[in-house]
Amino acid sequence: MYLFKMPGKGLAAVAVVLMMYGGIVLISLETNTLYTAFADHPEQMVRLKEKEKSMVTLEDVAKFAEEYIQKNSKDGLFKYYDKNTRKEMELIFDKIHREKLAQTKKNEYFVCVNFKGKDGKTYDLDFFVEGKSKSYFNINKKNISIHKVNGKEYYTWTHNEKKDIWVKKIIETEKKQPEKPEYPKPDYP
Repeated sequence: MYLFKMPGKGLAAVAVVLMMYGGIVLISLETNTLYTAFADHPEQMVRLKEKEKSMVTLEDVAKFAEEYIQKNSKDGLFKYYDKNTRKEMELIFDKIHREKLAQTKKNEYFVCVNFKGKDGKTYDLDFFVEGKSKSYFNINKKNISIHKVNGKEYYTWTHNEKKDIWVKKIIETEKKQPEKPEYPKPDYP
């Protein structure tokens, strides 16, 4: 066989023969998963691979968020810069609200996390995990926001059905108006 004497061509010939007669074996370096399938066409193999990638569970998302917090904590403190107060907060991880985990759009997941602050307050931060599979997950730090402080909500979530996305709705707080002094009424007849 002349093909096997040429460097690099022999392996390609063996791969072609195996694909034609023995099915397809694919090793995914992204997910460390071995795929074995007997397929008539390569696109059938691609569909199998895409199906595996889209199999993200909410528990996978919760575990990733918890690992992210642990990796970004020093001495048990997760530091978060609050844009409103312009202060860096030192927070101690409490729990992830698994009952509130949700997929917000394709490849994006909502995670609600409770923290206890060194200042004695409790904080509820919202995170968004992005990625099409566990190996591609990340958290954009700019999208982390304080949802509640000591149970007081700063915003709620509403669903925009036209765009099929969730949108923050800021809760308007009533500003106390200064009391108007009562002037004596004139004593006219």
